[in-house]
Amino acid sequence: MSESGIGLGKRSEHLYRTLLTRTSWRTHDLVHALDWPQEEVVRAMETLRTEGLASISEGDSTAFRAVEPCIALPALLARWMREGRSPQPRPVEIDRFIALHERAAERVAESAGEGRNRKDTSTVIERMVAKSERELIFLVPGHIEGGYEFSRPLVDTALRRGVRVRAIWASSVFQPPAAMAHAQWLAQQGLPPRTISTTPPRAMILDGSVAVAVDEVEGPRVLRSAQEVEPLLALTERLWERGAAIRQVGRKPGVPTPRRPRTEIVLRLLAEGLTDDAIARRLGCSVRTVRNDVASAMNALDARSRFQAGARAMQVGLI
Repeated sequence: MSESGIGLGKRSEHLYRTLLTRTSWRTHDLVHALDWPQEEVVRAMETLRTEGLASISEGDSTAFRAVEPCIALPALLARWMREGRSPQPRPVEIDRFIALHERAAERVAESAGEGRNRKDTSTVIERMVAKSERELIFLVPGHIEGGYEFSRPLVDTALRRGVRVRAIWASSVFQPPAAMAHAQWLAQQGLPPRTISTTPPRAMILDGSVAVAVDEVEGPRVLRSAQEVEPLLALTERLWERGAAIRQVGRKPGVPTPRRPRTEIVLRLLAEGLTDDAIARRLGCSVRTVRNDVASAMNALDARSRFQAGARAMQVGLI
């Protein structure tokens, strides 16, 4: 049972807060830092990984990192709402937790200066994806265990926000079983990656105007100028046109593209200002069904009105 406002038991939340203080932890370091028995650390870590709040560190399966709150906590709330689990995380507490972490991260960044060695690739990517509005494009030259390119929470966040997702993979990426499993999951979401014979640069493009280029030695570099982003975007479009889906991850004929949970769509349309009647027509369901969804969402989001439910869903990153 949840003991904290963000949907975690107290010890799990304590471990999560501890993970957020560094970019990578090993189990023995956590045992020492928390003064917990190793079995307890392992058990709490498994809980965090199951709930999507922790992951193995990029390229090091023996170390762990926290998934950024702006990605992990809204995803946790969305999943609990879909599953009807209770008691659910409190949106106000989630918003407060994210805001406090963002301020703390900014202070650390200011004190560290602009040195690249302080930047963790997954952290940079996650914080950017949480603000995406239109489209995400992933260029993937190879499989990296724990890499952001293979993160389901990132894709789920984008889809909740109505963001288009495209992925372009080098043909060799599909070889590891873990990568193929992710490709199949993407296909199930209606997002099969396209494969190309060449090796693209490792990068992510956000909304066609910002990009992150990742160098093995120097780490991530955020590109914001048109002189840097536009050539990369042009290359990406050429690769996308040349790329092809592979049969092993394509959807079966006659199987429709999966639809996002109805409550999630209702919240997004509420935030856009649509009436219950308009939402019902858009979704092809009854007004009563929409009103039931709105009532459930208002209760889960501690909202006093339908407008507040839509606004709060957007505020905490649900949509």
